[in-house]
Amino acid sequence: MSLKARTMAAAIGATLIAWGIGAPAQASPAPEDGQIHIQGTIRCAPEGKTYTVKKKPGTAVRTKPAKTAPQVDTVYFGNKVTSKFYCVNDSVIFVCISLCKVDETGIAGRWVFRGDIN
Repeated sequence: MSLKARTMAAAIGATLIAWGIGAPAQASPAPEDGQIHIQGTIRCAPEGKTYTVKKKPGTAVRTKPAKTAPQVDTVYFGNKVTSKFYCVNDSVIFVCISLCKVDETGIAGRWVFRGDIN
């Protein structure tokens, strides 16, 4: 796929997301760095921000961007985390802080709830 075609596909995808229209992952073009990724109803995009944990005593680190995903660790109050991706799942935002994998085959990594960090 040419750069022009990938750019156009990314622009169309971003417009659909802005309008609140999701698409299944199979309908998405192969992801490239800097593109928005769609996995079912979860929408993700790359991010590179540093946050501080504001929840006391700390926030849960989960295996997927969902409140029901298994907790594997805790990041404690006052610690800093750096995001690699963020995902919106049912209007809830999660930030991937390590082992991030977001592509057409799936979503994995270590995720924290965006509401617990600032």
